Amino acid sequence: MLEPLIILGALGLLFGIGLFIASRVFFVKIDGRVEMIEKVLPGTNCGACGFAGCTGLAKAIVHGQADVMGCVAGGENVADQVAEVMGVKAGAVEKKVAVLRCQGRNVKDRFIYEGIRTCEAAILVQGGPKECSYGCIRFGDCVAACLFDALHMVDGFPQVDEAKCVSCGKCVEACPKHLFELLPLGKTVHVQCQSHAMAKDTRKACDVGCIGCKKCEKICPFDAIHVENNLAVIDFEKCTSCGKCVDECPMNTIGQFRMKRKELGLWPVKKKQPSAVSDQPSA
Repeated sequence: MLEPLIILGALGLLFGIGLFIASRVFFVKIDGRVEMIEKVLPGTNCGACGFAGCTGLAKAIVHGQADVMGCVAGGENVADQVAEVMGVKAGAVEKKVAVLRCQGRNVKDRFIYEGIRTCEAAILVQGGPKECSYGCIRFGDCVAACLFDALHMVDGFPQVDEAKCVSCGKCVEACPKHLFELLPLGKTVHVQCQSHAMAKDTRKACDVGCIGCKKCEKICPFDAIHVENNLAVIDFEKCTSCGKCVDECPMNTIGQFRMKRKELGLWPVKKKQPSAVSDQPSA
């Protein structure tokens, strides 16, 4: 009886020594800044930064694989705090919001769809049930994907709450029609259509769709909007959001978001100066 106990004890001691040696050999020192940055980050793990959650981003920042402004959801406030931990300067973060490139609320159905009530499933059946094959299917995949309560179905149509939107891009990924775009908050004029159909087909399907008439193109004093493949496209590098194209558009396809953003306190966009923190790395 004594012999087995001695053998088991010896094996236990041997394995213990082996584990101790292994822990020393394979020990990876964790930089304390990772935990500090992780506490600063929102903790939503939305993945908009391109890394595996907030922990992944924190490690990437510390190891120089990501910028201190990498957290899209956190914005300027989080960027400043992360920069302070890293002992660097954080520049101004350009605020963006998700813009829905469709407003076809009155588009009729081509057929009665009785399948799974998701846009992803419906698009597999002849491109979706709506007359406009480019427009919103209206089953709310984007709303379900939003982690920040910034998207809601209003009268059966998705609507972005720009005050809550953090431009994480989840709605962009979720929409099978690719109708969402992350655009600068300071640019207040947007073409709310994605149809490349001919004018007669667009008129038949939607009362607010772009017909490619080029009136917006001709009225723009900054050469910032052109019709490409039957659809008006804005060059935001040139666009000043003056709104002339909005007034000229016969279909009310182009929207001016300035007043809406003023009411929400989001416009005019305030320019923030870089944070004045030390250039020396934190201990």
